[in-house]
Amino acid sequence: MEQYTTPAELVLAMLKVPLFKGLIEDATVADLGSGTCRIAIASLLLGARRAIAVDYDYRFGSICKLSAEKLGVSEGLAFVSAWIAEYSGPLRQGLIDLVIMNPPFGVWRRGADREFLEYAMSLNAREIVALVKSGNLEFHAGLAKARGYSFNFLGTHEFPIPAAMPHHRSRIRRIKVDLVELSRS
Repeated sequence: MEQYTTPAELVLAMLKVPLFKGLIEDATVADLGSGTCRIAIASLLLGARRAIAVDYDYRFGSICKLSAEKLGVSEGLAFVSAWIAEYSGPLRQGLIDLVIMNPPFGVWRRGADREFLEYAMSLNAREIVALVKSGNLEFHAGLAKARGYSFNFLGTHEFPIPAAMPHHRSRIRRIKVDLVELSRS
């Protein structure tokens, strides 16, 4: 599993565009591959009506609930433990206004990034903001176009990955990630 906590500065970078477009206020936001729910909780703090955090690892549910309670947004947060695959997941089409996610990059399990993007687009959300592994912009733009989404590259960032797995060789490895926006008119 590719599970790394999204740094706060990247969460803010992800939320900036939909916030300035007015897409977060009163929206239902999905945070796919949510982990500790940083994105979902930040969305609620910025005015989302509801945030649905989805992660395969059910153990994150109690962490998410506790964090949301501490920040006073627990009423708006729903945590769902479920697997996401291409066109398959726990959410219904038309329920989600905005998807903001840091999905698996598809390094450990090839194609995981595509599965998350395909599933997010199948929800017909108005906007999707995602971190993707750098170097695949043409591929991601093609996916978006095929599903009727416009594609906007928002910038490249460094994502720190601490040594957490036996195969990790350095204490912290910084990988390049691209922040992308998919919009439906």
